[in-house]
Amino acid sequence: MSDSITVLLIDDQAIISEAIQKMLAPESDIKFHYCNNPLEALKVAKQCNPTVILQDLVMPQMDGLLLVRFLRSQDAPTADVPLIVLSSKEEPVIKAQAFELGANDYLVKLPDRVELIARIRYHSRAYINLRKRQEAEAQLRDENLRQAQYIEQVNKLTKAAVSVEDNSFRPEDLEEVSDRPDELGQLSRVFVQMVDTVNTREQELKRLNESFARFFPGEYLQFLRKESVTEVQLGDYVSKTMAVMFSDIRAFTSISESMTPQENFAFVNAYLKRVSPEIRNHYGIIVKFLGDGMMAVFPDGADDAVAAGVAKQLRVQEYNVDRMERGFLPVQVGIGIHVGHMMLGMVGETNRIQGDAFSDNVNLTSRLEGLTKYYGVSMLISGQTLEYLSNPDQYQFRFLDRAIVKGRIEPITVYEVLDAETEENRQIKLQTQSIYDQGIEHYRQQEFDQARSRFKEVLEANPDDKTARLYVDRVTELLDRGVPEDWTDAWAFSEK
Repeated sequence: MSDSITVLLIDDQAIISEAIQKMLAPESDIKFHYCNNPLEALKVAKQCNPTVILQDLVMPQMDGLLLVRFLRSQDAPTADVPLIVLSSKEEPVIKAQAFELGANDYLVKLPDRVELIARIRYHSRAYINLRKRQEAEAQLRDENLRQAQYIEQVNKLTKAAVSVEDNSFRPEDLEEVSDRPDELGQLSRVFVQMVDTVNTREQELKRLNESFARFFPGEYLQFLRKESVTEVQLGDYVSKTMAVMFSDIRAFTSISESMTPQENFAFVNAYLKRVSPEIRNHYGIIVKFLGDGMMAVFPDGADDAVAAGVAKQLRVQEYNVDRMERGFLPVQVGIGIHVGHMMLGMVGETNRIQGDAFSDNVNLTSRLEGLTKYYGVSMLISGQTLEYLSNPDQYQFRFLDRAIVKGRIEPITVYEVLDAETEENRQIKLQTQSIYDQGIEHYRQQEFDQARSRFKEVLEANPDDKTARLYVDRVTELLDRGVPEDWTDAWAFSEK
C-alpha cells in the first residue's frame, strides 16, 4: 500500500466541499474526493479507497449517526477507515454517540486549516500503517499456506513412494507435484519416470519406515498431540493421572542360563510378540521394553490397564500350552498395576531421544510388580487402582496385604486379581477365600492363633497358596517372639 493520503468528504453542502478542497489544495500528497449524497457514500468510498473520511452529521437524506453506523458495519469497505465527524457546533451528547458508534474524531466546521490537515495526516498515517500490517499478515498467511501446500506435496511424494511397494502407484497422483517448477517438481518427474528401476530402493525405504514406526509408535504421537514425528522435540511431555503397568517373567535369569544368546532372544521375542498386542488392544502405550519385561501406561485409566493385564495373562497361559506341547517348561509372569499422576514424554539428548515416564507412582508400580513373586500371584494391583475401576464387580479380587515398599513410609493396600490366574488356581482360591478372609481379619485384630488356624486350613486345601503360607510364617514368628508394642498389620519390605 502506498503512503499517499486520500480524503473523502461526505456533506450535502457544496460550499463546505469547496472550502475544504481549497484548504487541501496546497498539499500535493493529499487527494480529495467529494460525495454530496450519503446514500452513495459506501459506493464512492469503494471507488476511491479513502485513508480518512470527513462526514457531516446533519444531512437531509440520512441521519448522520445512522451513516456512522453504516460506515462502521463489519462488511462495509469503510469499517477500518478513520472517520472524522463534522458538526456545526460542539454537542457533547451527539459527540459521545458518534464516538460510541465508532467515529475516530470530532471537529466543529469549518475547522482551522492547520488543525484539519494535521488530523487528516495523523489518522491517515495510522490507517496506512494498519493496512500495511494487514498486508504483511496476509503475505505471511499466504507464505504459511504455500509452505503447508509444499509439505502436503512432499507427503504425496512420500505416499507415492510407499504405494510402489503394493503396485497401487498411479502417475496421475503426482501430476500436481510434477507441475511445480522447483526441485520438488523435478524430483517428482524423475520419480515417475524411474518407478520401474527404483522398485528395489523403494522397498528398502518402506522397510526403513516400518522399522522407524516400531521405534516411535503412532500412539506416542497421539498422546503428545503431534501430527508428525518431525514435530516431536526433546522435552515434550504430557502430565496427567494414568494407570501404569510393569510386568516381567519370573526367574528369567535361571531360565536364560540354560539357553544360548540366540535362544534367549528368540524366547523373549516370542513371548513379547504374544502379549504386547494386548496393551494396544486396550488403548495402552508401551513406554519401553525392559529385557524380559515391559512398562506401559494407560492414559484412560484403571479399567484399560486391568483388562489388559488379565488379557496378557490369558495369552501367557496359551503360550504355556504351546511350550509344554513342544517339551518346554511353562513360564510365569508377574504384573503390577497402580494409578497416579505421572509425566510421559521425551528424554535423552540432541541426537538420541526416547519416550519415558516419570513420577514416584511409576517407581511404586515397579515395586508392586516385584511383590508378585513374594506373594506368589500372577497379577497385583494397588488399592488406588481398585478405587479407580468404574465396575470392579466384573473382576474377582483377593486382599493380599498392606505393604510398605522400599523407599516409602506409608503402607499401600495390594490386591490379587484372581481373573489373571489359571482356571484351576482361580477356582481353588475362590473356594478358600472365605476362610482366607477370616484369617486376614484375625490377623488385623492381633488374634494370631485364630489367624494361623484359618491360614493353615487354606493351605490344607491349597498347599500352593504362597500368600497363606507367608501369613502362617508371619503369625508364627509373632507368636514365638512376641508382638512389638508398635506393631501394625502393615508389612515393610527392605528390598525392591
